[in-house]
Amino acid sequence: MRPVALVTGISGVLGSAVVPAMAKSFDIVALTGRRPIDLPYRQVGIDLRAPQLGLDSPDFKELAQQADVIVHLAGNVRYTASADDLHAVNEGGAAEMVALAETAGCPLIYASTAFAGRHAQAAREDSVGAVCSSRPSAYHRSKAAADERIRSCTQPWSIVRPSIIMGDSPDGAMPELQNMHRIMMFVASGLPAVFGRPEQRVDMVPRDHVAAAVAALARLAVEGSPLPREHWATAGPSALTVAEWVDVLGASATAAGLPFRRPALLDPFTTELTAYPQWETVRRSVRRALGNLYVSALALGDGESFPASALPESHRVPEIDRGAARSLFANDMAWLLRKHVVPGPRKHEHATGPSPVA
Repeated sequence: MRPVALVTGISGVLGSAVVPAMAKSFDIVALTGRRPIDLPYRQVGIDLRAPQLGLDSPDFKELAQQADVIVHLAGNVRYTASADDLHAVNEGGAAEMVALAETAGCPLIYASTAFAGRHAQAAREDSVGAVCSSRPSAYHRSKAAADERIRSCTQPWSIVRPSIIMGDSPDGAMPELQNMHRIMMFVASGLPAVFGRPEQRVDMVPRDHVAAAVAALARLAVEGSPLPREHWATAGPSALTVAEWVDVLGASATAAGLPFRRPALLDPFTTELTAYPQWETVRRSVRRALGNLYVSALALGDGESFPASALPESHRVPEIDRGAARSLFANDMAWLLRKHVVPGPRKHEHATGPSPVA
């Protein structure tokens, strides 16, 4: 009889890759929102904000009794959400999943983020004011609080820390656009300058690599093997710097026939958003996109690398070296340009900014 995995976030960007990887070894029970989704797995409707996931005590216990492992991938990932909403879903949901794991007496695998410790940029984020409502630090703080809830679990647990998730490794494909994709399209459309220090790291990891790591951890859990407290699903020291990231992006844009000009790099820690070239003539929509680019660059930190974890040989996930980091990002960019063509900048558009997709 195959082990049973209770999985949240099954329809999300990560979950939609994790579940097929797990389905080879597990019977999946999808813990979904109140509305069923069109996927071939048994589904139980839950509410991450509610005590006992919105279930009455008998149903909560019955659900727990089925579990051999719990994989918690769901959460609020919107950078524009309020701090209250983020904590209600991310921290509150983590607390309820801990309660479910403890009732079940089974291991818990939780997908957090490599950026959970990046809070210091909050004050500079606030400087964008009404221009941009994106606040990555609020999301990162809610995930850090969720991590603390997971650490309180009395059952075996592991926190997975993916960096920026890009498209699948073979071809860069992604089920839906992410914030980073919109930034990539915006930069490729012909900006005279972008925010970012040359030495900052843009750590990106393919979706299928993260999914394989989560599935491997779930298998280790039901085998009774020790679980790593943290698994860093990142490029680590091999992550591209901002300067290298712009190089690859520019080469991809040029190959796609876009008249790319390498933008100047503005240090987000010493340059105010309103100091952007010809800010007073920039359209409101472009200002908003530049604000998103600015706060995203703040979250990249000072150029330090994330750790990168490895799994036991029998569950190994491909590691990312410097060459792979470049080629994987090139795949991601090529897919993006094929599927969502970015128009080249119009004549004299550098004064007002290109038409961003943001």
